[in-house]
Amino acid sequence: MTPRPRAKGNLDLPPHVEVDKKANGTTYYRYVLPNNQRKSLGKNRSEAIVAAMALNAALDRHPDIVAKILESTKRQQVESNIPSFENGLKEFLALRLNEKTYADSTLEIINANCEKYIEKWRDIYCSEITLNMLATFLKEQTPFQAEKHRSLLIDIWKYFVANGWANENIAEKTLKPIRPKKTRQRHSNESIAIIREICPDWLKLAIDLALHSIQRRGDLVALQRTAVNIKENTMTVLQHKSLNYDKPIFIEVDMHPELAETVIKCIESSFRLRCPYLIATRPERITEHNRIAKLHPFAVTEDHLTKQFQKYRDLSEVYDHLEPKQRPSFHDLRALGVYNITQKYGKAYAQALAGHATVKMTDHYISGHEEPKPTRVSFR
Repeated sequence: MTPRPRAKGNLDLPPHVEVDKKANGTTYYRYVLPNNQRKSLGKNRSEAIVAAMALNAALDRHPDIVAKILESTKRQQVESNIPSFENGLKEFLALRLNEKTYADSTLEIINANCEKYIEKWRDIYCSEITLNMLATFLKEQTPFQAEKHRSLLIDIWKYFVANGWANENIAEKTLKPIRPKKTRQRHSNESIAIIREICPDWLKLAIDLALHSIQRRGDLVALQRTAVNIKENTMTVLQHKSLNYDKPIFIEVDMHPELAETVIKCIESSFRLRCPYLIATRPERITEHNRIAKLHPFAVTEDHLTKQFQKYRDLSEVYDHLEPKQRPSFHDLRALGVYNITQKYGKAYAQALAGHATVKMTDHYISGHEEPKPTRVSFR
């Protein structure tokens, strides 16, 4: 933006000097630094002029039009092959993302994050974005968001460095975000029994299916009657979280007695509603939004399942002694289920049913449910 022309009485002032006239008639002079900070030059006009000229010389801010034009031309020649951040990022998205297979939800998150970067650094050359800019951006995010952003920014800058648009991967130099320690507590069988007592029938079945099948919420709401073979006593699940893995996790296991009993009840309920899904309920009203969001008019969405469980969990008052963020959620039923099944049928069966690739992951779900071991003290 072109600066306002000076008043006639201030034409002799050097560049980057501002005049501040107070109501009492006193005039003060300020110098505008390159970072737009203002520094006082006092109220003596001649001293302010001398100081401003010295500062302009020290900061190399002479109003030499020819020098500015030559410098600008030279810079354009040097950076003609380096794109703006927006153009560089779009090339990265077009070429690099095609090399990996991402789930639709992951691609949606990546594109949304890239829109944020473009909004922030759109016209800046790739080579001119600094470590401080990235670090400041990451500090503005929550630890979980910062972790995701940092990972994506590292990939972007790898591409920039490989193309000669940046000298180094500055994103790798940012500090790795530290996630706050998880404070949510574990469910207990006693607490679940109390919650279950006040739940509607469909939610009771959903809780039982979650505990005995130990599947994730997204797989539970997508389970159909066709996944169950009553004659062979088997259940088959293709876990959606693993669809983009090199080896998707495909579970086909014998059902233990509690799971078989729960599945039969779910099938009977879904038959009555003429719904193919094991978890089903008749909603109070069916809206256009529900028709689009649901797999079937009587099916249950992941979000609805979570919120309904949270509602009855809090109504039961079993976790009133805990802060809301500490109260275990519907997803935590999976951990309790893994623990119960391990105790009754062994860790190998629990690992197979949960679809865990390693025993370490099964142990992670079990942790927090064991009774504390007594400490032995020996003194002689």
